[in-house]
Amino acid sequence: IAPYSKDGSFRIVSCSFAVPVKRLYLLLEGVVCAAQLKPTKKFEWHHIGDGVLFEDIKNQAAKLTLPNLRCYFHGSLSNEAVLAFYKNNPVDVFINVSQSEGISVAMMEAQSCGIPIIATKVGGTPEIVSDSNGILLESNPTPEAIADASFQLLDNELLLEKKELSQKMWQDRFNAERNFRDFAEKLRLVV
Repeated sequence: IAPYSKDGSFRIVSCSFAVPVKRLYLLLEGVVCAAQLKPTKKFEWHHIGDGVLFEDIKNQAAKLTLPNLRCYFHGSLSNEAVLAFYKNNPVDVFINVSQSEGISVAMMEAQSCGIPIIATKVGGTPEIVSDSNGILLESNPTPEAIADASFQLLDNELLLEKKELSQKMWQDRFNAERNFRDFAEKLRLVV
């Protein structure tokens, strides 16, 4: 399970292409809102992935002057590098505010490391995220709603509970090794 922050910072990760449907500007607004509403708390946003809006969103974040917010843009990483990042760095929450989403591999990867997810209630997201293992936002959340959802996870006891349940969801429903074995067993019974 990915470590969580124990140094007073709250670390948010997103992983997606930097394209309009992913609404990274909205996520940036939500992170800024959180930092403004809780000026004594340190926030970090790490974004993994590139795309047509990557440089623009990176430049927008670079203009921010909030002393309690740092933004990091890691660009495109291999799946192995993403998982290594999760396992070797404190990560408190994965946030996805997509306008449209299927069954997100990026969310499954986060869950495999026990990272709770805050995500919009669109497409296949409710199959991965529930109120027990994360937080579902309305399909068109405000920056304040994103900030408020983040604030719920500032409670370490709730954060640890959601981390455990997030990894359990992955183990029960999305662990490829287990799913392949179960599928092969079902095929064997048919033959």
